Amino acid sequence: GQVTALDGADFALRPGEILAVIGDNGAGKSTLIKALSGAIQPDKGEILLNGRPIRFRGPNEAREHGSETVYQTLAVSPSMNIVENLFLGREIRRKGFLGSFFRLLDKKQMLEDATTYMQDLKFRIQSMQQPVSTLSGGQRQGVAVARSAAFASNVVIMDEPTAALGVKESGMVLDLIRKVRDRGLPVILISHNMPH
Repeated sequence: GQVTALDGADFALRPGEILAVIGDNGAGKSTLIKALSGAIQPDKGEILLNGRPIRFRGPNEAREHGSETVYQTLAVSPSMNIVENLFLGREIRRKGFLGSFFRLLDKKQMLEDATTYMQDLKFRIQSMQQPVSTLSGGQRQGVAVARSAAFASNVVIMDEPTAALGVKESGMVLDLIRKVRDRGLPVILISHNMPH
């Protein structure tokens, strides 16, 4: 039949604030996320970032403007370790000739930075070198949340981050979201779970 994918939405988000967007399946939550993260361009209306109108031409442009998104489908690579997942697509290259010509990675720097990110969020893990496949669902989602928090400078958008998790793991992810907020980053939390 007829489908209206998000007829309109109006809200303001401030630093250190968690904004919950709640609705049933088909209510337009995912469409809103896609518009805010640059995956789709709205037909009308405007998105203001720090008071200025902005129109993202794609998700990479949204990321360049400090907007990070965590999707309900785990966007982590199970065969890679935690450090590699945190820096996936943003690897730090060695300085000088080795990094520019041979494209060698600065694994030491990435390990140090990843350890700092995880410690800032008080995310407990056995080893930063362990494969993501050895982590629980909540820990895997925690890696995705930590990656977003590490690189976001304006907003973190979370689309049903606890959808496939048990009660304990959901609690862990919700605690991480509060820690992201406590660092001053605003969070948009999409959910169909009213208690969350």
